[in-house]
Amino acid sequence: MDVQEQYLREIPNLDYVVDLVGTQDFEFRKKFVAIMRTEFTWDLGRYLYHIKIDEPRAAAEIVHKLKYKFSVLGMKKTFEFAEEHKAKLEVGDSSYDENFKTILKTVSTFLETA
Repeated sequence: MDVQEQYLREIPNLDYVVDLVGTQDFEFRKKFVAIMRTEFTWDLGRYLYHIKIDEPRAAAEIVHKLKYKFSVLGMKKTFEFAEEHKAKLEVGDSSYDENFKTILKTVSTFLETA
């Protein structure tokens, strides 16, 4: 499996949160997911807006924020891909956008059902 397939197949999880607070603190987990969902939705909208109006450098700033959310959700390969995507966007190259949108959809779906 090449690197591209690895990050596209990664599934978000809350293992990091469970490691932090334990398996019994459902209230914290619920609050954490709610905050993450709100922040992610905001960043997602901003990313899509900057891509739509052809502002890749502004989109790179949003990718920088999103990559840390991927990390918290246990998506190590996706974090690495986001770093590469950010670097490309900083020089005006949005060629990874479609794959990044696939990841965003996966995370969005996960946060809606978590």
